[in-house]
Amino acid sequence: MKKIISLSLVAVMLVALVFCFASCGKDKEYVAVDASDLLKEDFGIAIKKGDTAMKTAVDEVVNEWVANGTMQKYLDYYTDLADYEAGAKDTAPEAGDLKTSWNFGSNGKITVYTESGFAPFEFLSGDDIIGVDIAIMSEVAERQGKTIEVKDVLFDTIPTCVQTSTGDAVGAAGLTINEERLAAVDFSAVYYSSTLVIVSLKDNSYDSLADLKGLKVGVQEGTSGDLIATDAKADGHKYVNEDGQEVTIKVEIAEISRYKQYSLAFADLKNGRIDAIVMDKLPALTMLNLIG
Repeated sequence: MKKIISLSLVAVMLVALVFCFASCGKDKEYVAVDASDLLKEDFGIAIKKGDTAMKTAVDEVVNEWVANGTMQKYLDYYTDLADYEAGAKDTAPEAGDLKTSWNFGSNGKITVYTESGFAPFEFLSGDDIIGVDIAIMSEVAERQGKTIEVKDVLFDTIPTCVQTSTGDAVGAAGLTINEERLAAVDFSAVYYSSTLVIVSLKDNSYDSLADLKGLKVGVQEGTSGDLIATDAKADGHKYVNEDGQEVTIKVEIAEISRYKQYSLAFADLKNGRIDAIVMDKLPALTMLNLIG
């Protein structure tokens, strides 16, 4: 069982929170529902095993931004910017005191491996990949007098890319800290904690993993949603309930479809090829506005 590791394992939510969205040109509404039997997960920057200098540098930025509220400001700003660029908002957000450009140096390069379909953590703006993760690593590079090179790769290859890179390299892609990845890379301090949701049509919404019995479920390959759905269908998904007890739930999911990007999963959801998507909450809300 690939369990999600968090700084403190918390009880999952009792009440599902529902968010509705209308898709462009269609009389359909979609919802992202907090599932009562899915775990909270923590995001970190993936770092080469044993690279204590890089971990220290990343942790310095992450811990500072989390403590002084800058991280939340970046989350809000890039969420609004992604919505604006998708046409979901009429006015571009103001960056205020947030840095959106950095003075890179010539003392070396940090390769940043990411997957650009995960707004607000990373997304395309014209020809550039921007977002929370890119801001973190841009700040790290500036403080070290270095520059960054962002490489857009398949999500499930990121730990391997970091591990096999010959120079300074990190994985910054809303990566959940879990046992499988910890075997390949080290992680920075946690910079964001997320909950998983089930995305579906409003008229056929699901507030529990157990509700997915007999359904066709979409996930992004290699994500927590993929691991959880796979475990649930095979030996059982383990989670901690509100009483702090570990529970195992086995769900006879009819079919699990794995996608390289969430946008492809959502296209199949809209076309009726799958019944639901299991994914992270904030990117789910942003995705529905982006794809609309």
